[in-house]
Amino acid sequence: MTNIHEIATLAKKASVVTATLGETLKNEILKKIAYNLEKNISEIIEANKSDLENAREDLECEKISQSVFNRIKADKNKLSDMIHGIRDVAKLEDPTNKVLFKRELSDGLILKKVTCPIGVIGVIFEARPDVIAQISSLAIKSGNAVILKGGKETDTTNSVIFKIISETLSEFKEFPKYAI
Repeated sequence: MTNIHEIATLAKKASVVTATLGETLKNEILKKIAYNLEKNISEIIEANKSDLENAREDLECEKISQSVFNRIKADKNKLSDMIHGIRDVAKLEDPTNKVLFKRELSDGLILKKVTCPIGVIGVIFEARPDVIAQISSLAIKSGNAVILKGGKETDTTNSVIFKIISETLSEFKEFPKYAI
């Protein structure tokens, strides 16, 4: 699917469902994503080798800087940090449905300010394969849908990480297909 209008429409429909997911389910999903990413670290590292080879050529031709090249690398330590971060997000208090303000305006008329999901978030990023998991986990926890656009520098790594996350999400029938 490459039509951004279609992607956005499907994400918006999915966001209506993600906004209603319970905290227990969201945490279960996040823990399962972390588990599946950890189980497939070697596959992610292998995919990253291809991106690093292409990036090395770009570095030699001065198409990218050394700092960009360093961000492309997804080694075991970086991936472990990414996975640990997902588990940390699962431990956070649910940010939705928190009453921030409550006031009785008149008899029986109560005004409340309550936290709620935004809906659909769009994120464009380059040369950071760990961003997919980070942003996806934050979107899940906050009950939002997200549209992700990664740079070509990490296309192979991004595809593998996204595939693992998507396959994990498909295990949860309550989670809408086009939310991530």
